[in-house]
Amino acid sequence: MRLRFWRFVLAIFICLSATGLRAQSGPAREIIKITDNLYRTRNGAWYGVFYVTPDGILLADPISTDFAGWMKKELDQRFPGVPVRYVVYSHSHFDHIEGAAAFGDSAKVVAQEGVLRNMDGRYPHMPGDMTDRNNNGQFELEEIVGPAMAHPGICGMPASFFQSHDRNHDGHMTPSEYYAEVRRPDIVYSDRMQLRLGGKTIELVFPRKNHADDGTVIIFPAERVVFAADFPADALVRESLRSLPSACGNFDDHPLLEWIRSYKTIESLDFDLLAGGHGSVLFKKSDVAEVRQFFEDLVASVSAGMAAGKSLEELKRTILLEKYSGWAYYARLREDNIEAAYNNLKIYR
Repeated sequence: MRLRFWRFVLAIFICLSATGLRAQSGPAREIIKITDNLYRTRNGAWYGVFYVTPDGILLADPISTDFAGWMKKELDQRFPGVPVRYVVYSHSHFDHIEGAAAFGDSAKVVAQEGVLRNMDGRYPHMPGDMTDRNNNGQFELEEIVGPAMAHPGICGMPASFFQSHDRNHDGHMTPSEYYAEVRRPDIVYSDRMQLRLGGKTIELVFPRKNHADDGTVIIFPAERVVFAADFPADALVRESLRSLPSACGNFDDHPLLEWIRSYKTIESLDFDLLAGGHGSVLFKKSDVAEVRQFFEDLVASVSAGMAAGKSLEELKRTILLEKYSGWAYYARLREDNIEAAYNNLKIYR
């Protein structure tokens, strides 16, 4: 009876996802100038950047195969004869890095070494509480849409995503199917790396584990701008970093102290503006510091309650995080953040 019920729920979810996909028009696309040489790219709520030099272009995050094709045409028209030399991946999650093949043999793909590890055939690190719950090394529909049904618009992905990436339609999405439209990196680094292009220096930094386990922060020193995707601005962020984190699962299976360390890494960099993979505006270093302080306050409050022997339900009832009551998603995600922190701290003490 229970199995039939969940099959019915999944059938309804598939129907609604497919209907929504057909009804939705294409995402808004644009190219936005940051400085004379540095630009943001936009595909709906997803953003990348590209940097133009006399010897070629560095592009961060092609986002999707369709968007990368659009970008290729735009770059050819705006900068004729200037090829894309480097494509840098912000991290290994598919919704930011599909499509690099559009830039052909002229471009080398660069990423943190963990991206290759996630693409080696094993079940990769996934966001949004999408985990291999049955330990069979591949994805099933329930593992993708289950978190989305439990936390709509916050975690998981819709059935339409599973259907588009289950390439042979056998009901299982293997890691190779998941990454079928992602070009493997040609160049990888461990902690830090410098690229030189057209007399300019671009720096790559691995901030440690947070939303992903293979992230890269890209620094454009001459422009005093950095780029990073899904961290510190996750997919819920729009016009302000004052937004409670999605907190899916137990904070994407990475220790909260590593999250805090990642924020401090970004704060230690020399920059004025942060261009995120999400967020319609550019952020400042002080914005990053505020979110790091939220994590520190969350950890301190939950840790103190656990030390006092309080149950999870007591923690959710008594930890109000009043300082952050004006932040986006406070009412919806306060208890989720407390529960995710509680589970995280039980695992990663």
